[in-house]
Amino acid sequence: MTSKDYLISEIELIVLNVPFHPRCLKVKEIRCPGWSVVELCRVTTASGIQGIGETLPNYTWCRSGEESFNRVKGRNIFDFLWDDSLGAGLQMALFDAAGKLLEVPCHRLMGTQYRDTCPISWWAQDMEPEGWAIEAKEAELQGFTSMKMKARPWFDIEVQMEAVCSAVSPHFKLDLDFNGLLLGVDQAAPLIGRLEERFRNLAIVESPIPQQNIAGNAMLRRKIRSPIAMHIGSPPVMTALKEAVCDGFVIGGGANTVVRDGILAEKAGLPFWLQMVGTGLTTTFSLHLGAVLEQARWPAISCINIYTHPLLKGFSVKGGHVQ
Repeated sequence: MTSKDYLISEIELIVLNVPFHPRCLKVKEIRCPGWSVVELCRVTTASGIQGIGETLPNYTWCRSGEESFNRVKGRNIFDFLWDDSLGAGLQMALFDAAGKLLEVPCHRLMGTQYRDTCPISWWAQDMEPEGWAIEAKEAELQGFTSMKMKARPWFDIEVQMEAVCSAVSPHFKLDLDFNGLLLGVDQAAPLIGRLEERFRNLAIVESPIPQQNIAGNAMLRRKIRSPIAMHIGSPPVMTALKEAVCDGFVIGGGANTVVRDGILAEKAGLPFWLQMVGTGLTTTFSLHLGAVLEQARWPAISCINIYTHPLLKGFSVKGGHVQ
């Protein structure tokens, strides 16, 4: 191939409505109805190679549009791979096409491969106890070994956990995301302590109290056994490390941001899970990133299970991992 073969000649935007799975349809239509809209971005190079990416326009970290398309048309694809400002769909499509051009998997463009299979988790919105139990049972049937759930004060979390734990194997892991709604240590410590004593499936708690509460998170971490996960950057990373406010991170965003934050987590010796929401396209892209980031040891969150179809052929999870 010549350098001309690497030029981007055409970009097409295709808007889809990917229906939510009937199992979680009601709660998704209430909580985040816009997530069913998926914008596919198809890039074609001068040599005819095509790459496809996707954006959830009502959720993603950055949307791809005409301004981004015009900026890269006629230009060398390898000049833009790491430009997060292009948005999720376009950046993903560029990586896909670049890998095909060089006949290598995307992760070869991202770094040194660290693992052959990447952990992935099922995801569930806040639901009645029986709803969580149905989700967890289906997750285990489909090869998942963990589920992250939105814990909310308008449900009795202990009743919810009872229902879920009765539906799955003892080794099936449950991660609870409180989004800071436990407010303070005085509420969070006794509640999480009870959950730890009663439910051996409990694995990780995410943002149990507001992340900006540095002293509170440091104190809570000393009072509970479960690892605390926090979205990286709040509080600032160096503050989080110095004050020991968490045991690991939640990392997401564009490829450049994810790799940079993933290397930082590696230097700090802290695990993280990748959180990049979408169908099978986003899921696979995040797993390629996870393949080269040493500390991507916690199961990735992509929410692929909320859709009726992953938009990929042959997508499967075995032992909580995807190859």
